[in-house]
Amino acid sequence: MKILVVDDARDMQLILRRILTLMGHQVVLANHGQEAWELLQQHNFQVVISDWVMPIMDGPTLCRTIRAAELPHYVYIILLTGMSSKQNLILGMEAGADDFATKPIVREELEVRLRAAQRVLNLEQTLEDKNRNLEGVNQSLSATQALIQSDLKRAASLQTGVLPVHKAFGRLCVDWFFQPAQYIGGDTFNYFPINDDLFFFYSIDVSGHGISAALLSMCLQTLLSSTGELYCQDELTRENAATFPARLAENLNHHLNHVLDTGDHYLTLIMGVVDTAEERLHFVQAGHPQPFLYNPSTQQIERIDCTGFPIGLMPDMEYETISLPFPTGSRFVLYSDGILELHHASGEPMTEDDLQSCLQALIGLPARELVSRLGEQLGLGKENEDKPDDISLLIIDSCG
Repeated sequence: MKILVVDDARDMQLILRRILTLMGHQVVLANHGQEAWELLQQHNFQVVISDWVMPIMDGPTLCRTIRAAELPHYVYIILLTGMSSKQNLILGMEAGADDFATKPIVREELEVRLRAAQRVLNLEQTLEDKNRNLEGVNQSLSATQALIQSDLKRAASLQTGVLPVHKAFGRLCVDWFFQPAQYIGGDTFNYFPINDDLFFFYSIDVSGHGISAALLSMCLQTLLSSTGELYCQDELTRENAATFPARLAENLNHHLNHVLDTGDHYLTLIMGVVDTAEERLHFVQAGHPQPFLYNPSTQQIERIDCTGFPIGLMPDMEYETISLPFPTGSRFVLYSDGILELHHASGEPMTEDDLQSCLQALIGLPARELVSRLGEQLGLGKENEDKPDDISLLIIDSCG
């Protein structure tokens, strides 16, 4: 080891240098604490062996100076003293000394103390190496996390990009709101015309959050598109519109149970058809929150009482289509249960009755303005604010 010996007595310097050199150590001499401190700032010493009583700067002051400095490595300090009282030892330890040796010097005792110093310094070096490795790992993790977040932001943009853009189809006006719990989510929806009179729509909530739920929702977008493999667009006609949603739900349930590996995921949905010529609404509900329907004759928005089993939990389930009048002025509101996990400013949870009251109060607004006002009331759309669950809202108006 490289050792700095600090003593104002020349004979003691020479004795220590002789003993330490024979032990195989490199030795540098200093006459007092101030000289030692100047040398410590210029060279890397592993051990300092210092006398206690010295002119200019004594041993305890040198200890405190070393400990207060931000040296690049740990310095092990042994104080030499002829004062063996408990109080002096306490003062030396408080100053920052690691060990003590008594005068006159005993070679064997000093050798043992230096072996202890070597163990401590080896441990310190090991810890430094591990900390350095951890710092490298943390930097790598930070870079990986930044890359993942960047990818998730791009994925969120892609997920939003597959949602429908057009919001007017003949006699129907549509608007929607979508906000994943984090970057991406399991909610999805779509709508498109089958022909001049038939309009197909669905709202889906995949269980869970994150990447796997989002990937399944994207897969469902493909399966239920106008060119999807679950049905042929030509199959949907006015004659079978009243049975088509239930049959398609059964096909989707079979596909999730026997074809797709969905893991622990399942989904809830409302899926249906609007027949604008007959002014009828046909839909199937599978575990999704009960939708709302505005009746223009009563000018009231009503919750539709319906129950159905979620898709993908059990094979060979049967589903039933619900058919209702949908004259001009009607409004159909579908939403995911993420809305019901929101809280009022008072801290009280949102209920279906609360949502129904909000919709009733805003019923005179067009769908686009209703979505905007409802979003303000519910605190939706705030950037950098995670929600407890994915939130989606789909409104279909018969505009006439």
